[in-house]
Amino acid sequence: MATEEVHPIEVEDDRVRITEFEVTDSTVVDYLENFETNVERTDAFTQALRIGVTTMELAETSQQEEFVERKFSEMQRDLQTEINRVEQEVEERFGDEGDVPKILDTHLGPEGRLKQQIETAFSEGGPFTERLDEELGENGERIQKALDPDTEGTPTYRLKQTLQDEVRSLRDKIEEEATAEETEAELRQRTTLKGDDFEDTVENILSDLVYNTSDEVEYTGDTLGELSGRKVGDFVITLNDTGQRIVVEAKSDKGYSQRDIKEELAAAVENRDADYGLIVFECESYIPNKVGYFHEFDTERLSVALSESNEDDAEPAFLRIAYNWAKTRAVQGYVDAGTAFDPEAVQNAVSEVGDSINRFSSIRTKTTSIRKTANDIDATLDEIEGEVKSELADIRTEIQTAE
Repeated sequence: MATEEVHPIEVEDDRVRITEFEVTDSTVVDYLENFETNVERTDAFTQALRIGVTTMELAETSQQEEFVERKFSEMQRDLQTEINRVEQEVEERFGDEGDVPKILDTHLGPEGRLKQQIETAFSEGGPFTERLDEELGENGERIQKALDPDTEGTPTYRLKQTLQDEVRSLRDKIEEEATAEETEAELRQRTTLKGDDFEDTVENILSDLVYNTSDEVEYTGDTLGELSGRKVGDFVITLNDTGQRIVVEAKSDKGYSQRDIKEELAAAVENRDADYGLIVFECESYIPNKVGYFHEFDTERLSVALSESNEDDAEPAFLRIAYNWAKTRAVQGYVDAGTAFDPEAVQNAVSEVGDSINRFSSIRTKTTSIRKTANDIDATLDEIEGEVKSELADIRTEIQTAE
């Protein structure tokens, strides 16, 4: 993007101010001409800026890959240099004309002293053969009996029993752990344990979103509301600038149809006397495909999912997008009460947000895999380096001993 002159950019708390900013880039100008009002152009410009910032953050991932590749190449060169040096030193010591072959020939050669002593000791009728006959009996009868695993009382029999006991114990332990894991998984699906955990996650994200703002978030999941005997509506966000209220319902269980979601949102809005309703699901796999990651109903209710499956971590960015959307809707309703709007344009915007979240989820999964791979490579390199150093140390010790 090009500008005719440099303007001061001020960053204060939660906003950026650019004084008399003018853009002459034809791509930007042509894009913004498609929007008729200043509000639409401002929203489009903000969205384009946010997408650009997100793309720049993702670019750091490729830099990490280049760093790992460069470190691996440097490590490979250093290792090859050290190996070449050791090979040269080994050749000098252990080559045909080296010190070690001469020493070995003296002791183990055809006329070597050690060879002659070994032949004498192990020859037929030698001291070693006679001692074996005494200890093991003729034809090794004693040793055969002692090593029979089926003969009770022998060392091998006791070893066999010990191994069998250990295998049975290990099998029982594995079965117990597998049963415990299955029980815990079922408990998390069928009781409120998992729900409580997800409510904590949602509460932490919402608290971060309103931090350093005039907005307030309150947990209301354990208090009755306007509807008789109902506690639906886990959180209420109050926009203190306008007095608008956004109700948030956190869900971590499956089986919800699109109709169920709309009814739950309607009840939450009425029960908490809210201006806008937001339902947050733990993962996209718990809800119908036609609802997906991001779906708005009747301009007053929104559904969002924070991950693809229950095995993935919740993505705070998805809730941040939904919160900003809900806040914009609530404030718009306060300012433009009774003003007509274009339902088709709103639905298109919702679909674009959903598509962006799908792309974001896919890229986040890939970057997480890349980071894990980079960490594994670093750990493997450290392990290889340690093994090589250990082997080199052993070789040096052997050489010094030979000297």
